[in-house]
Amino acid sequence: MAQEFSEQHRVVYYDTEVTGEMGIGKLVDMMMLASEDHSDSVGVTTQKVLGLGLGWVITQHLLEVKRLPKTNEVVTVSTKAASYNPYFCYRDFWVEAADGEMLAKMHTVFVLMDQAKRKITRILPELVAPFESEYTKKIERNPLPMAPKQPTASHDYGVRFMDIDSNHHVNNVHYFDWMLDVLGADFLTSHRLKKMNIQYKQEVRYGQVATSEVEIADLTSYHQIKVGQDLSCVAQCEWELR
Repeated sequence: MAQEFSEQHRVVYYDTEVTGEMGIGKLVDMMMLASEDHSDSVGVTTQKVLGLGLGWVITQHLLEVKRLPKTNEVVTVSTKAASYNPYFCYRDFWVEAADGEMLAKMHTVFVLMDQAKRKITRILPELVAPFESEYTKKIERNPLPMAPKQPTASHDYGVRFMDIDSNHHVNNVHYFDWMLDVLGADFLTSHRLKKMNIQYKQEVRYGQVATSEVEIADLTSYHQIKVGQDLSCVAQCEWELR
């Protein structure tokens, strides 16, 4: 069975928003840190992967939120590399309160990217074996998010140097900020995220301008990030009233 890894995190003021709850981007950042710490613990460090001319890239997150952590709350973040096939790795995350209450869950799809060719490459056995995850020939058919048909709001974001990660493209978490920001303060203070399905299609690079577009239909929002006419990311969110 795939080994599990857990660590604690204290939610500090800069993790939270005006609501006093952890921001969605920070929630995913916290999970990604657990993933990186897990990898470091088994010797599959970022430096080792980069040294092979490769980089881990996320293609999809499926996030479910029961309750967002609050300022000064100590939570436990757990993860496991559940399974993999020749081209995709699947990792699960879950966040629990001190009393064991399940706060959030996420299922993430990773691929390996050749840094020079900027293309997906086959999974190397030596990079997945330490996690003791299951090998399968099966490729998951996860539901795909729907893009907005008639966007009702949009905003442009210039890509800054601090938005770029070790793969030399925009870190996946920044897409959360771009997509949610375009909803506006009134919507975000009166609604709480329940589910998000986000699929990354094309990387965004330093110096480009990303356009975030949204369409809202009742308690569902449909998002896309574009660079010019090129689609970089699509997401579908389900909300509830606060």
